[in-house]
Amino acid sequence: MRCLTCLILLALLFPVTTYAKDINVATSTYCPLACDSTEAPHDGIMHEVLRRTFEGTKYRLIFHEMPYIRAIRDTLDGEYDAISYAGAVHAEDFIFVRNLDMINIVQFATPANSLWRYQGIKSLNGIRFSIPKGFRTGNSEMDDYLTRYERDPSRIRINSCDNPTMAQSSNLKCMLNDRVDAMLVGSLAFRFITQEEDMADRVKVDPEPVAMFYNRIAFSANRQ
Repeated sequence: MRCLTCLILLALLFPVTTYAKDINVATSTYCPLACDSTEAPHDGIMHEVLRRTFEGTKYRLIFHEMPYIRAIRDTLDGEYDAISYAGAVHAEDFIFVRNLDMINIVQFATPANSLWRYQGIKSLNGIRFSIPKGFRTGNSEMDDYLTRYERDPSRIRINSCDNPTMAQSSNLKCMLNDRVDAMLVGSLAFRFITQEEDMADRVKVDPEPVAMFYNRIAFSANRQ
């Protein structure tokens, strides 16, 4: 009886939260949108939005870190309920959260002393640039170029790091070591990385946009 009383008192002092359902979220590091989830609550804009959305509900968020391409594929296939960010260029079959659009302008970045300027596809002749593996812009002419030459290392260097932040950091170091002439970047994350790594004065972003798309929190239409 004494043990039973102790258990009841412990239950009253430390109530166990019951959840109606776990919400499994695929995510891949892409600061400032999605950073290391162990650094919560300062772990990225989209993670914070998700937490605030489900705070006080009977749903528990569980974040699963993985390579971005896998996160897109597996969430579309219904293995996860949601992905912390997705560009519409990759994922027309997602259910997107409305009115939460993080604009991502795709641009070329170069060393600060570079004289090269992006002026359309023809201006890419004679330069070598880097992209993360699987990167597409939503600009059909540029994406056709990427598809045509992504297996030609004299034109395009492919980075296969697990997440976009690692890929852009690696490509940045590669460019500053003169291994490529430029890199194709999402400007929001690129500016964050160069500031964090104290390299903002060593690079510049070409003012001519290649494309613009939105990163959005997205839910799987195939999750059971």
